[in-house]
Amino acid sequence: MSRPVLLLLDYQVELCKHGALGEHARERGVLTAAAAMLEEFRRRDLPRLFVRACFDEHYTRMTSAAPFFRSIREQNRLQDDDPLSAICDEVSPLPGEPVITKGGADPFIGTNLTQKLAQLQPTELVLGGVATNFVVEATARTGSDSGYHITVLEDLCSSFDDETHTFSVQRMLPAFSRILTSHQLTEELKRT
Repeated sequence: MSRPVLLLLDYQVELCKHGALGEHARERGVLTAAAAMLEEFRRRDLPRLFVRACFDEHYTRMTSAAPFFRSIREQNRLQDDDPLSAICDEVSPLPGEPVITKGGADPFIGTNLTQKLAQLQPTELVLGGVATNFVVEATARTGSDSGYHITVLEDLCSSFDDETHTFSVQRMLPAFSRILTSHQLTEELKRT
């Protein structure tokens, strides 16, 4: 029996509603698509996990040395108590739905994601998130290397611009995952 787990990756106010990332997410309608898929998983009582990048005031949870994350630290962004760090209302978790807090692009590093997935015993990980070329790629790579079948829902993803998103979806992610739309996955779920 199929048991997909939906991973909603970094749908945070700062990333989805501000700057170039926010503009591209709005243009693509990512939050609307993610909210619809989340509702589909809830309706079918399929597991879902929420992932966010968030830090304490001293950034002790930061696991990444990448320049992108260094700039977050230097600018004191994505801190626990900052409203911009919150998961967007459109896809906010209900009480009891697990939230994984990570310190870099990859939610498998420095978190309890591996343990959560072991408890759920999924047949596949279904991914959507912002940014396609950061968290989605990182999760697809590590998830695939960890033995999971990966599905990326293209319409649930966005990046800084169309070019970056398209390169990731057409050139990088197919090496680690299958690429579907949320409509295609919904049709698959109806057949199970």
